[in-house]
Amino acid sequence: MIEVKDHSVLTSMLIYPAHPKLAKIMEWLVKEFSHVVITCAYEDRDYPSVHSVVPFRGIDIRSHIYEDPQAVAEKLNEHWIYDPERPWKKCALYHDTGRGPHIHLQVHDRTIMKKE
Repeated sequence: MIEVKDHSVLTSMLIYPAHPKLAKIMEWLVKEFSHVVITCAYEDRDYPSVHSVVPFRGIDIRSHIYEDPQAVAEKLNEHWIYDPERPWKKCALYHDTGRGPHIHLQVHDRTIMKKE
């Protein structure tokens, strides 16, 4: 099941296209964890961000619905590589940037799945 936090997040997802690789990660995530709540997608920001490009390359998901949100992020990163040329960058980050803890998902044009 996929839920969307509110109408503004839904509207941003309907007006702006998501990166195809972000859609693939979301599909994988729902298959693995069955319940995902999207809390942020496209956002018009004053600074460069994966949330503010078109197609948008970042989605935030609610973390407190999972028993161990860090384990969710780690499992995703075990299966997906953000950019093989920059292996230190991750597709999933469990963090708090001032808006509360959440799992941030991000992709790049070179994002690949590393194992089924």
